[in-house]
Amino acid sequence: MTNRFRRAALALAGFASVATLGAGSPAMAAKYTPVEEANKKAVLDFYAALNDADATHTTKARARAIIEQYIGADYVQHSANFAGLPGSGTPRDKLIRVFESMPDRPGAVVMPKTLAVMADGDRVILLTTREMPGMGGQAPGTMYIFNMFRVKNGKLVEHWDGSAAPMATAPGSPPPGAPAP
Repeated sequence: MTNRFRRAALALAGFASVATLGAGSPAMAAKYTPVEEANKKAVLDFYAALNDADATHTTKARARAIIEQYIGADYVQHSANFAGLPGSGTPRDKLIRVFESMPDRPGAVVMPKTLAVMADGDRVILLTTREMPGMGGQAPGTMYIFNMFRVKNGKLVEHWDGSAAPMATAPGSPPPGAPAP
């Protein structure tokens, strides 16, 4: 593990660290190799395609094409949310089925926001937030989601993730640990 990756992982370990990363931070101002830039682009393009399908309510119809375009046939899934999915087929096949079976969401879809993207060799870490509605007696809040992908030949071939439960915050307030506006 390189020092840059170690710094990035440590920065992502706490919300306060992530919230205060600025353009002058080594993790955010890192010089990436052409391969690392291409790997970041592959991950961001995958998310952009999924977000576009979500926003246009075409996820079910477009999921297979999007996933086959961006995710390798030898895809390995480490996420507890997806790793144990029932049914036959590869982890990529199961991921396609998940997206194809998602219920339609009426109305406008609130898109996740990308806070940070970092690369180290063949690995890309993406930090996003998503505004979550209040459910089960919980107040609405912001969920922070960490995704890490390993990229090979322009395809996402391995995935890990983690998320923190939604945190109730006032509209427009900074993430936990960030300086007040």
